[in-house]
Amino acid sequence: MGMRALSWDRRGGERMASWWKRRDRDASATVQRREARLDQPVALERLLEPLPEAAELRPRLSAALFVRAWDAGTQCDYWVQSDGTRVVCFALSGLTLQQAAAVRVRWDAKHSTAQLSEDALADVVAKLVGAPVTLVGGE
Repeated sequence: MGMRALSWDRRGGERMASWWKRRDRDASATVQRREARLDQPVALERLLEPLPEAAELRPRLSAALFVRAWDAGTQCDYWVQSDGTRVVCFALSGLTLQQAAAVRVRWDAKHSTAQLSEDALADVVAKLVGAPVTLVGGE
């Protein structure tokens, strides 16, 4: 599905060793995790608000889904996973488009969507950028 400032795809792979620091103020890359249930409209709206073309994504969340969207305006890569009841969104910021694409390629080669977590994404990002990654808690 082609869209203007973003791309969507569905893939995954395996888990890698951890190399990241929590709350490192000097880290340039961040991974933020947010979660909402579909039956919590206020929390779901907050989760979807920053996503590009969220209105197109919303009806697809009632089924199992894994999509990724690059927002060129904010230079943020969003990874969204739904099991039809609960939606989890990971926002990867502080990366260039090329770095975000490389994270996707490395993830797809070694991980599965079942293993999608802040720690696993931070591992991939930290190894790519060669620096610690800040994990930002969400709701």
